[in-house]
Amino acid sequence: MNAATGAGASRLPHGVLASTVIGIAAAACGWLLNGLGPVVTVDYTRLDQIAALVVGGVVGGAVIAARAFRQRQDVVFNAVAGALFGGVGALCGASLLAFIHTSASARIFLIERVAAWAFSAGGTTTFLAAFIHGRPSRRIAESALIACGGGAIAGVIFTLPGATDVWQAVASLWFGGTVGFAVSGPELWHATATIELLPARGEEPSLLTLREWPLHDGKVLALGEAQVACVSGRIALYPPAGGVVASGHNVRHPTFIAASGTIAVGRTRYHLRVLRAP
Repeated sequence: MNAATGAGASRLPHGVLASTVIGIAAAACGWLLNGLGPVVTVDYTRLDQIAALVVGGVVGGAVIAARAFRQRQDVVFNAVAGALFGGVGALCGASLLAFIHTSASARIFLIERVAAWAFSAGGTTTFLAAFIHGRPSRRIAESALIACGGGAIAGVIFTLPGATDVWQAVASLWFGGTVGFAVSGPELWHATATIELLPARGEEPSLLTLREWPLHDGKVLALGEAQVACVSGRIALYPPAGGVVASGHNVRHPTFIAASGTIAVGRTRYHLRVLRAP
């Protein structure tokens, strides 16, 4: 089998892009829900908290549900849990600086607004990352740092002069994309490999129908009657009695795979993308 090229191995897994797109779309829905709600006369802190709860809940539910769909898990349960954890995490993050009010100086107030967006994104992502089973604590920290950075950028966008509603919409979209990227990114790009279900011949691939699984050390994935496992950083293929076709080669006995390629189990094809050399 040919060795994976550097360019191919360095590409982000498709699930990262899919999660980012889903986060953006969900944030747009959350922003619209905020706009459709009743008009309330409260201070900026309460408005931040309400907006964070709604957008964080919608984004969290969508991102976790989409991840469950890609990995063939319970979508409904994950959607509900993601909405709960995402909303609570965003609310907690937005409430960290609740003691700063509009009576503060203009500079302090703007800093508080940016920080509120940063902590809201960080809170949402931290709660969602902690919900994902088997995520090491360093991955949670990495996700949270990415989200806080992206949330701060969203806060800066929101404070730009001009049409406030427009900048709020753009900032919300950036928030959603950041959360989607931060939640799914570390889980996928730190994997030893990813396995993606390829569409049937003649069908076009789509982010909305993407099925993709990360393969971490010690994990076993069932590909129909075959199995793929990561053993001490090496990818092991266990074919069924009838064998499989791996990158054009018939494989009838357990073997290690060192390069990216296609695995055909019956009529179902998978793409194995090796991200880390053993």
